[in-house]
Amino acid sequence: MNCEFQLPGKILFGCGERHALPGLLPPGNVLIVAGRHSKSRIESELLPALAGRETLLLTDIQPEPPLSDVERAIFLGRKLGAECVIGWGGGSAIDTAKAAAALMKQPGHVADYFYGRKKIDGKGCFFAALPTTSGTGAEITPNAVLSDPETGVKQSLRHDTMFADVAIVDPELTYDCPPGVTAASGFDALTQAIESYLSRKANVASEALALKAALDVFANLLPAVRESSPAARTAVAEGSMLAAMAFAQSGLGSVHGIGHPLGSLCHVPHGICCAVLLPTLLRWNLPVCREKMEFLAGMLVRDTPETLIASLEELRRAVALPENFREYGLAEEHFGFIVKNCRSGSMKTNPRDFSDEEVVMILKELAE
Repeated sequence: MNCEFQLPGKILFGCGERHALPGLLPPGNVLIVAGRHSKSRIESELLPALAGRETLLLTDIQPEPPLSDVERAIFLGRKLGAECVIGWGGGSAIDTAKAAAALMKQPGHVADYFYGRKKIDGKGCFFAALPTTSGTGAEITPNAVLSDPETGVKQSLRHDTMFADVAIVDPELTYDCPPGVTAASGFDALTQAIESYLSRKANVASEALALKAALDVFANLLPAVRESSPAARTAVAEGSMLAAMAFAQSGLGSVHGIGHPLGSLCHVPHGICCAVLLPTLLRWNLPVCREKMEFLAGMLVRDTPETLIASLEELRRAVALPENFREYGLAEEHFGFIVKNCRSGSMKTNPRDFSDEEVVMILKELAE
């Protein structure tokens, strides 16, 4: 089987590895895009180590980052004359920083690239990523998931040059992540691992990474949420990283294909979308990928695929995530938009083809 792997220029994993960041940056001014809760750590740990450089810290990034946040980051980075961009936080901060780094030296506006009117034609600024949640994998991948509130469209801006130059996964940065965020982001990581394993584009290397990632997250998410155990959080951080390494090669599946437009339209956090959709879509996919599901189930629960799906539903309950989209107001009036906008690359790598009618049936099941 042929394999082609593309990953960040350097990946560091381990407790305390964030302290290596200043020594890995090239010369020049630095734009830092971060989550709000990371501000004090950055001010106490990173900024003193960057003394002598001009720096700008941007910390008011919105969830499901809108194009306007990226546009603002680009404007501020250009004004600063930034040569380096650091994304430090959850997926929203990292994706905003990643897009800004990619586009800062390109002409036009973010929307031009988001809607395909312009193409990225070369490497942007040096980009470093440090996640503070275990789930999105944004530090590993060459795409930034952005949204346009004016149209309701949520999709990826993607280019091979958007891989981070340095990705640092330091589990200590996740230790103070709130239980609800830990649960939702953990289900995102678990979904990425499972969908990567089942993907039509999976290969022997991506499957190995995906299986280890699924085992890490499935076994450790509950203690990470309930006890905030450092060992469990470290294992989930490892699983999230490995899942991203896998799906950067293989693509994902229908959970992400349907989840992006649904989440954007109904304002559902992405990890919660994954938690609600995953068991249902595994049932729909099972007839065409039973052999692989049997192997996965044997690893995770030592039983059948049906038992694995039930165990995922039990884990979802145990970490207090919803089982449907009722509280988010998903209704029949939303189905047309979701069906129209779910035909992304993720749907193309799903093991089963879904008709529009089948997507509507899935949405009806989860709206109740």
